[in-house]
Amino acid sequence: MKIIRINKGKAVPLPIRFVSVLVMVIITIALMDALPEPWSIFIAILIASFLPALWFATNVIIINEEDKTIFDGVWTMGRKLGKPVRYQSIEKIFINKVKTKQTMYSLSNRQNVVANYEHRAYLKLDNGDKYFLLSHPLEERVEEKVAKIREKLGLKQS
Repeated sequence: MKIIRINKGKAVPLPIRFVSVLVMVIITIALMDALPEPWSIFIAILIASFLPALWFATNVIIINEEDKTIFDGVWTMGRKLGKPVRYQSIEKIFINKVKTKQTMYSLSNRQNVVANYEHRAYLKLDNGDKYFLLSHPLEERVEEKVAKIREKLGLKQS
């Protein structure tokens, strides 16, 4: 069975992950005062059991070439959240060059706009559906990663 898994990065941003741990600690402290000790420990363990699932949630694309399905969703702690979609064939993988802008403000309220280019790779199916794969400011890095994906999928350089 030929299954290709492409990791697209964490599903939950780092600040939200840290805040969730902080909230869990605050809830645990509040429960220690409000409930008897065994109940507060039980509820704290129950709440803490969800933190690894939140902390390690990852956006992935899983292509199963045998069943001709593509899964674009979240993978966490061995569970997939989302539904696989059937496809006929993969048309190509292409890279777009996108201009991005970032506005920064200084203490004197001066604004500085920095414009950069980002290279984004997409997987295109024969029915026209597109799936985002990865992005990076350096085109060489994107080409390296896309070349590995093309090789695994058996696609030609387009």
